[in-house]
Amino acid sequence: MKSIKGVLFDLDGVFYVGNELLPGGKRTLAWLRAQGIGYRFVTNNTTLSRSSLVAKLHHLGLDIREHELLSANYAGVLQLQKMGLDRCRLVLAEDAQADYPTSVDYDPEAIVIGDIGNEWDYDLLNTLMNQILEGAQLIALHKGRYFQTDKGLMLDSGAFVAALEHATGKKAHVVGKPNTAFFEMSTALLKAATDELIMVGDDLINDIEGAQNAGYHAVLVQTGKYRKDLVDQSQIKPDGIISSIAALPNYLSALIKR
Repeated sequence: MKSIKGVLFDLDGVFYVGNELLPGGKRTLAWLRAQGIGYRFVTNNTTLSRSSLVAKLHHLGLDIREHELLSANYAGVLQLQKMGLDRCRLVLAEDAQADYPTSVDYDPEAIVIGDIGNEWDYDLLNTLMNQILEGAQLIALHKGRYFQTDKGLMLDSGAFVAALEHATGKKAHVVGKPNTAFFEMSTALLKAATDELIMVGDDLINDIEGAQNAGYHAVLVQTGKYRKDLVDQSQIKPDGIISSIAALPNYLSALIKR
């Protein structure tokens, strides 16, 4: 690369897993600041409001400002404003709903789906299916397949979105990663060309393929949901693979010298 002007980071699985901070993240951010390289954080987290997510990161020891963070949850708010939709059913964790206007259960114009964990059941899916068939727009904050927790991999909301798409024959409006518009929103303040940007994440589809489709150099970390067998079998090929976020400064230094 001729130069590196900005770095986009996924959070969960890159900087932390569950409530445990992974080694090297704070040192990497300090190195980027010393090099004059900007950064932003792009996450498909849909369980926390933006302010609560920033508070969690501060508790973990990461000095991240709200304007540096774009979450799929907040992108959903912007998408609803863009579409002019007011009556929305929010299938979201309670804290995440704080970013939105009040939720409605009946006759919604849109259904917004994020991660609600064990609250998924047949009756809820059946109700949502009928409301979509009656005209409600399906807004998926993302279509992630699974995510890493301290208990192992957990099924993500994308599986339920796919079920509703299959049952209704209607495609969801996906607002988070790997949507190119989501990446573009987060990089608007970095003032860099696409070939001067790096994406670092642990998800082959949402982070790596999404970033490559947006024109960025994509680096996969071997933490979080990383599984070597899945990477070997995938047609998605990262531009680089590093052991963890701690290895990023050395990787970028070598990349600049090429």
